[in-house]
Amino acid sequence: MKKISLVCLVVLLAAGAVLAQAAPDPIRLATGARILGMGKAFAGLSDDISSFFINPAGLANPLRWQVTSMSGKLLEEFNYLSFSGLYPTELGNFGLAYAGSSIGGAFATTIEAGSDPDDPIYVIDYSQDPMSYYNNLLLLSYALKLEQISEFPLLSDATKRFPLLKDINVGANLKFFSVNLTGDGITQGNASGNELDLGIQGPTSYPWLTWGATIQNALTTAMGGKLVYQSGWEEHYPALLKVGLATNIIGRKNALYGFEPHTLKFLIDLDYELSRSTLPPIYHLGLEWEPMELVAIRVGIDQEMVTASNIANNLTTGVGLTSGDFRFDYAYHQFYGAPGVDNHFFSLSYGISPAERVKDHLISAPDKLTTTLAAVDVEGAAVDPRITDVRINKIKVALSARAEFKTQTSLNVGKNVFVVEGYDNKGKLIEADKLRMLRLINYPDVPSDYWAAEQIGYIGTLGIIKGYPDGSFKPKGNITRAELSALLIRTQVGGDDKVPSDVESSGFKDIPSSHFWAAKYIDLAAKSKIVTGYPDGTFRPSANITRAEGLTMIARFGQVEKATYSGEFTDIPFEHWAAPIIAGANNEGMLVYLKGELFEPNRLLTRAEAVEMLYRSQPVMELIGGLANFESGY
Repeated sequence: MKKISLVCLVVLLAAGAVLAQAAPDPIRLATGARILGMGKAFAGLSDDISSFFINPAGLANPLRWQVTSMSGKLLEEFNYLSFSGLYPTELGNFGLAYAGSSIGGAFATTIEAGSDPDDPIYVIDYSQDPMSYYNNLLLLSYALKLEQISEFPLLSDATKRFPLLKDINVGANLKFFSVNLTGDGITQGNASGNELDLGIQGPTSYPWLTWGATIQNALTTAMGGKLVYQSGWEEHYPALLKVGLATNIIGRKNALYGFEPHTLKFLIDLDYELSRSTLPPIYHLGLEWEPMELVAIRVGIDQEMVTASNIANNLTTGVGLTSGDFRFDYAYHQFYGAPGVDNHFFSLSYGISPAERVKDHLISAPDKLTTTLAAVDVEGAAVDPRITDVRINKIKVALSARAEFKTQTSLNVGKNVFVVEGYDNKGKLIEADKLRMLRLINYPDVPSDYWAAEQIGYIGTLGIIKGYPDGSFKPKGNITRAELSALLIRTQVGGDDKVPSDVESSGFKDIPSSHFWAAKYIDLAAKSKIVTGYPDGTFRPSANITRAEGLTMIARFGQVEKATYSGEFTDIPFEHWAAPIIAGANNEGMLVYLKGELFEPNRLLTRAEAVEMLYRSQPVMELIGGLANFESGY
């Protein structure tokens, strides 16, 4: 058969739509190359941004924003193009997509005189104006997991009775159509219309099997689901029920079999036209094999209804290549009635990162976590299908139908370790992972964005400095000479419990007696030459310490050597008594917080400043290094 100008198809499509009063939906082929390569079987899988065009409920699955585009040709003439973007939020995932099909500059044809009637030759009729056809679709989409609203009164009781409900996704597409047909003898060829798709997706009692269902074009004509031309002529979009199953035969998670690094999925969808119930259902079959994480090979069968009694099986194939956040997909699609005509489709997606793939371990929560939270969620999944029982520090946790778990666990200040173990149904240990967390102490008056928040957290966790009975830290409060002495001695000896009670008196006249709370700290500080008194023999323990005095004490504690002062601070003269100490401390990085500012030696030292200076001293840096070392103490 000779090649036919596609204007015939345009006319036939338009005429068929008029006769049946059914409007063509560009979603038919604008689904994306990944889906086309699998025979358009995707309703039960729907795990990425391609879900726009098959099952909008699947748009709830991506955890990060994604964008994708597709282009291709049908029968070398019809142009198909789509763009879509998805943005996840705590309130659900929002999406925007465009899909369109078009043919421009097509001429009418006539049968060449004398050609074989059984195999006619068509020739272009240049006496008529060329024809153009454009069918555009804009989709506004929304999807969410029921878990996100499981605390709502209507769902709370239901999800407690049926935990599987939390794992169900729901979604919707609001569709806006625009059609334009121009050509010789065609008038009022513009039309517009609206429609709605509704989708649902969820697990089964088998973690390797998921299901999905969609009603495409759910609005009736009375509800506005129609295409209206300028002439007033109306067409409707046939309502289509699509039901699908996805089987994870081989995979890294929730699969029948584990065979690293391969994954193999088998998909089957059934389409049934609700508005034309006399028509038989058609099927879509697909396979996706990933021999490695970056490559996917696809094959499928996309059934097509030629007549009510004639269903064609179109073969599809495809390949996907992932690099970083990008994925390139290609699909080849046969079409009944056009043998020998190649149909190629290409997609490019961003945001499909291997980091979003399921990790090959029991825990999905981060190991070696530093936090100020009093409790965290420990979550993960039983990757190995043999695991039926998961325990955290010997306490059993519930597994969902997808073999996932999530439980809130309290943290003590300091180092915490959680051992997560997975057992089979006979009690045999299959896998064990360790989760290490460091909880830093936090204070209500020290916000996370405070300039010294991290330093205060580490110093407080080490027990070097303490808060007040009301739980506050008062970072802008002043610190007395006695308080700083106590702080430095606690650090030097390794804690309050190691400070000796019987210490030789330093002889300061204003230290009342050994019954004074700070006497032993001051005596030890004097003995270690961290502090000195005033010429009159006093120590003045209750006096708020100045910045120069505080730095001097902390520098002596850190054994900072004096250095030649080079005028680092414009308000410190060369002959100032603390200039050599200031120079040495600055060389050690203890004054980085004052870079570009005045030193103001007589300004009272705040508690936050004392912590900052101490945090930069060598002895404390060694203590912090031990606290932050996740390889010891867990």
